[in-house]
Parts: sequence; C-alpha cells; structure tokens
Amino acid sequence: MNPKTYIIAEIAQGFEGNPWLCKKYIELAKKSGADAVKFQIFKADELATPDYQYYNLFRSLEIAPEVWNELIDYANEIGIDFLSDIYGTETLEWISKTKLKGIKIHSTDIMNYPLLEAVRNKPFRIFLSVGGSKEQEITHALRLLQGTDVILLSGFQAEPNLIEDLELDKIELLKKLFGTAVGYADHIDAASKLALVIPPMAVLKGASVIEKHLTIDRQHLQLEDYVSALNPEEFAHMVELIRNIEAMPNNDCYMLSERETAYRDRTKRSIVMKHDKNKGELIIATDIQLIRTGNKGDFFDMNEVVGKPLKVDVKKGHIIKFSDLA
Repeated sequence: MNPKTYIIAEIAQGFEGNPWLCKKYIELAKKSGADAVKFQIFKADELATPDYQYYNLFRSLEIAPEVWNELIDYANEIGIDFLSDIYGTETLEWISKTKLKGIKIHSTDIMNYPLLEAVRNKPFRIFLSVGGSKEQEITHALRLLQGTDVILLSGFQAEPNLIEDLELDKIELLKKLFGTAVGYADHIDAASKLALVIPPMAVLKGASVIEKHLTIDRQHLQLEDYVSALNPEEFAHMVELIRNIEAMPNNDCYMLSERETAYRDRTKRSIVMKHDKNKGELIIATDIQLIRTGNKGDFFDMNEVVGKPLKVDVKKGHIIKFSDLA
C-alpha cells in the first residue's frame, strides 16, 4: 500500500474577507475528505503598495488576527489541519502563536530571503511553491530553509492551467534534483474533464501532497478563485480517487500477490499426455500438450518435462506429476 497523500483544500482568497465563509469552507473541506484547509492570510501592505491595481482588493480580504485565531481553533476542534500562505513577517509573528499546522511560501516569495529566514525559525511544516521558479532559485531557497520540514509544491498559478502548463513530469525531476518530498498544486479549469483526474495522476507520478482549490458552488456563486475550484462533491470524488490509488500495491520487486497466484492456478494450462506411453520412455514434444484441466498439474512449462524418462506407465489424458518422472 502506498503512503497516504496529504490533501489540501485550497481556499486562497475565496473567502472574500468574510469570517462566516471561512468557517463554512473549513466545514466543507473536512466533509470533503481533505486533510487540511488553506487560506491566504496577510495585511495588504505586506503584499503591495497603495498604487498597485489589486491593493484595495487585498485590503478587503483582511480579517483581524483574533478572528483568524478562532477559526484556526475551530479547524483543530473538528479535526482538520489549518494552513496559511504567509507573505510578511508581521503576519508570521502573530500567527506563529496559534495552532497553525503549516505555512506555504508562494513562489512569488522564493527570493524573499528575510521571509525565508524568519520562517526557518518557526516550528511549522513549510510548503514551498516553486511554480515559475528557476532551479538556482529553488536551490538557494532550500539552503536558507535547511533543517526545516519542507515540501516543494510543483505547478504554477496561471488560472486556468492549459494542458501544456501541466508539470507532472517535474514531480519526479524535483525529487531527484533536491532530494525532498514534492507535491502538486493543480489549477486546471474545474469544468474540464481532467479536473478530477489530474491530481490522482500527480500522485501516480510521485506527489505526496495535493493542493486543489475548493469552492462552495462554482456555477451559481462565483467567489474569488472559483475558475479552478472544485465543488464539494467533486472534491470528495477527487479524494476518493486518490485514496483508491493509495490502496494499490507498491512492490519494490516483481512478485505475485495471493490473488494473482490464485488466478495463475486457475488459468495456467497443465501438461497432459496426448497418447499412452510406457515406463522408461523419454517424453518428447509430440507426446504432450498444454491444456486447462479440472485438476492442477505440477508443470506449466513443457521444457521441464521434454527429454525426461517416465517412471511409470501413463495413459492418454494423464496430467504429468513430479512422481511420474524418473
């Protein structure tokens, strides 16, 4: 059986600054089978200057630390990990005193060295997004985060991802290059037929973490980041697919399972005599045939009996056994 995949329900900015929506998302993430729910928590001034085109949007998303603290506690109470994107040291300082389970560093901050150094001293699992990052940037960031529990997240946030944007082959490559666990953040159009299967495919490619957007009702309530977000029932279906993959055998050597052995015994053809033959005579290829029988034979490979002398007289239709050969 494969290790359990850590599945993150990504809310990002989909809560739109509304604490009630935050709580609703926490409940839906838990009900949908996610291991964690993740929000983007920040102060607008940590992200942009007032002349930036989305500055006012960022301001509208701000929620007071004490409210976030209550929401984090609520997630813990119902048994789901609470994660957060962190964009600045001011937010990092107060959130470090909560029951937060992990921090994500967006790829936009992979060269934000003061933030990386500040995160390094905190007792959290770190999810480092590397979509759109160069190899040397990842190398330097990992050097700064040395000694921490860090997981790389492949996939980049150009919504929605096109087919040519999918980076599933990078999962194994990143694991080999950096010797660390790698997850996948998927942003394909949620209306695509591939939306439910790309994350399970990433698991088959070696991802140990899956991050996928969750929304309340994509068709009728178009909240922020809804384009690549699954509805709760879709998210639950994706989780089920991933859990089924985990139940598949993960053999490090070629061997037959009990069920495969039973199948082999039912379907393999036994070696049967085509005509009578006397004791002491050698079996030749024209004496025998491979055929399915009601009783299991001892041989399935004709080469194992051709050229061997018989120890007893045998009749046509006789299934060759070990005891028949001298």
